[in-house]
Amino acid sequence: MTADLKITSASGRTPVLTVPVKVVVPRYQVALDAGSGSTTTDSLGDAWSPDRKYSAGSYGYQGNSTAESTGRTIAGTDDQRLFRNAREGMYEYRFDNVPNGTYTVELGFAELSSTKPNKRVFDVLAEGTQVLPSLDISLEAGTYKALTRTYTVTVTDGVLNVRFVTHKGFGKPLLNTLRVTDRPDKS
Repeated sequence: MTADLKITSASGRTPVLTVPVKVVVPRYQVALDAGSGSTTTDSLGDAWSPDRKYSAGSYGYQGNSTAESTGRTIAGTDDQRLFRNAREGMYEYRFDNVPNGTYTVELGFAELSSTKPNKRVFDVLAEGTQVLPSLDISLEAGTYKALTRTYTVTVTDGVLNVRFVTHKGFGKPLLNTLRVTDRPDKS
């Protein structure tokens, strides 16, 4: 939707200022609090769904995995509840029946233990493209500190896949948050 916002003031020079505004409403959005069993709301008022195992026709994680959590403070975020839980060891999050088009994929990570650098290293692929090679959360951010990354992908088959690939000899992939949002303004 496109509209003009008119701002009126008592200013003698520009009593009316017109600002074009475009409101974009996504056809599809899912925000998952990985490793959590409950719904939460973030600091901006957005709702995050509890984590779930994938079932055909829906969305969720695939692979043998565990939920991890901590009571410690996570630095670098206003959203403690989101970053104190994580899913560890999954090989993919899959979203079925998504409209074809352009999406943003937002990923949140935080080491929830005293994992040393070079112990947990993995790749992240979105729609078959490697978007985050050799991620080492502890090396990049430290422990108990939030790390976020956002990518743009194109879906052409009605399924959005985010895959996690463990490097041989290293710890299992870890994810705290995952949000996928249709971006009709970017198509």
